[in-house]
Amino acid sequence: MSEKDNQKVYFGDKKVSKDIKKDGVEEIFTKVSDNYDLMNDMMSVGMHRLWKRSFIDTANIQKDHVCLDLAAGTGDIAKLIAQKVSKKSIYLCDQNKEMIEKAKERSLNEGFFNKCHFQVSSAEKLPFTDEQFDHVFISFGFRNFSDKSQSLLEIKRVLKKAGVLHILEFSKVENKTFSKIYDFYSYNFIPLMGQAISGDKKSYDYLVKSIRTHESQEDMLKLFNKAGFKDNNYENMFNGIVSLHRGRKCP
Repeated sequence: MSEKDNQKVYFGDKKVSKDIKKDGVEEIFTKVSDNYDLMNDMMSVGMHRLWKRSFIDTANIQKDHVCLDLAAGTGDIAKLIAQKVSKKSIYLCDQNKEMIEKAKERSLNEGFFNKCHFQVSSAEKLPFTDEQFDHVFISFGFRNFSDKSQSLLEIKRVLKKAGVLHILEFSKVENKTFSKIYDFYSYNFIPLMGQAISGDKKSYDYLVKSIRTHESQEDMLKLFNKAGFKDNNYENMFNGIVSLHRGRKCP
């Protein structure tokens, strides 16, 4: 095993091996899949819907573009992309089988199944050809990747030349006073909501801690730069609770 493979990564607020994180994330999202959309609404007071809408509306998706929705979850991002493209050109990929099944169910119920392909896979080894996609989207999933640097290299591989990576993720709050209020709410209320709605306080405790140990906005830019993306930038939303990072594959 290489030194890189032996590196510890954050799983919640603890450092573990990459394999342990991958298995732990898989277990957590299997547990929360049935109530995932409801909990997102509860935790963000519905704001995640506005953030995701802006995420897609500002992406400059053209009708003939091919898009990868990575860490696709239950398919809410794919549904927004489906309003922009005119053909079967959306690929939903998630390492969790239960989440992909929820996405399939949503696409059938909400009328965008005929524009979608579905794949169960981790981001570290994508089952796609080189230069396949115009866009790769990751919405609130990047912090759960067990090897972020390797995932970025794989994403760059499958992007077409001049293709764009878009990552929407929880980030570091700018205002110190607001940060304290946000921390109090997150640590004290979100796990309790998880317990009340799904009977699973532990998984939502992990989700809160995973946000706090995720990279800052500037550290995310460093990851983009290291992976070889260009024109890298970010935009804060809601005082930095969420940030939108974008980078382009060099032509």
